[in-house]
Amino acid sequence: MPAVNRERLLATFVDLLGVNATSRKEKPMAEMVLAAMHELGATVHLDDAGVQIGGEVGNLIADFPGTVDAPPLLFCAHFDTVQPTEGLVLRQTGEKFTSDGTTILGADDRAGIAAILEMLHTLRDSGMPHPPLQCVFTIAEEIGVMGSMVLDYSLITAPYGFVPDSSGPVGRIIVSAPAQQHIDFVVHGKAAHAGMNPETGVSAITVAAKGIARMKLGRLDDETTANVGIISGGHATNIVADRVEIEAEARSRNPQKLADQVAHMRACLEEEAAAVGATVECTLTDTFPAFTLAADSPTVRMATQAAETVGAPPVVMATGGGSDANFFNQHGVQAAILSTGYENPHGTNESQDIAQLVTLAQWLVEIVALGAQA
Repeated sequence: MPAVNRERLLATFVDLLGVNATSRKEKPMAEMVLAAMHELGATVHLDDAGVQIGGEVGNLIADFPGTVDAPPLLFCAHFDTVQPTEGLVLRQTGEKFTSDGTTILGADDRAGIAAILEMLHTLRDSGMPHPPLQCVFTIAEEIGVMGSMVLDYSLITAPYGFVPDSSGPVGRIIVSAPAQQHIDFVVHGKAAHAGMNPETGVSAITVAAKGIARMKLGRLDDETTANVGIISGGHATNIVADRVEIEAEARSRNPQKLADQVAHMRACLEEEAAAVGATVECTLTDTFPAFTLAADSPTVRMATQAAETVGAPPVVMATGGGSDANFFNQHGVQAAILSTGYENPHGTNESQDIAQLVTLAQWLVEIVALGAQA
């Protein structure tokens, strides 16, 4: 099997890290990857996802014709990072990349993009037989998986997909992820002067506080979590607050548990409101759907066998996070999430192990080799 080019891979990774491209502002990254796709000979489409979500650019879909008659394989990574990335000062200590601690590194998901690009270079340089390939680079993954939510799925033909976009040692294969519901509450109370006649008011803040205190939050079981993330309201200390806005979420890999948890959170607020004459508005938004792949699915088999070949012990597991794989599975692509070797994503202590990145790129090459035998 052809070996990936370590020096080229690391140079690509460093170049990608140098591009500041946060959610809805991915145009610089899209331009860099678009140039690489053209150089590699892909047929490229940019969909209108950017227009739909108010971003600078859409998702990029690149098609490579196969050299063997086998089902197409899809590889996906996302363009955007969380903040802050501007002014990244890159540090390399031994076999590890980090920032200087003032910004994130951005390995989530520059590592996935770099590995996909190196896999494509390796296929071209070696002439290795391969099935048709689709490479999808999405926008706005970090703010609710928005790019893949509105991806033009009429362009997707691959039945099997691989999404290198998870922390931890290479070899982890995530085959199950939860659905998420975003919950917007608005508590309506009654304003009054807090010093002269507070008893005539109804404090929306007090209702919110009591309702949230009753909620079961955090890790509820191995499938389900819930969180209240943002609270805002009130106008001044001398006014009994008549309005509070609350943003919360619930996730579960079990649809009934998700529905029950949302109902519980809603009831906690509504019951406290009813007790004092306040009211509650509740708006639910489905952020992303759940998915679970069968252990014997072709995607899992290919990822597992390829991991063994490159010496990365395969670990099949579930996650509590969402990714582009959630929407691919909803649209008929059996997609698994692959670990990339980065640690502490979204933090200024984020790091990328260099040897793990090389193994990741080789893992993708081996997956393609198995796909050619299908």
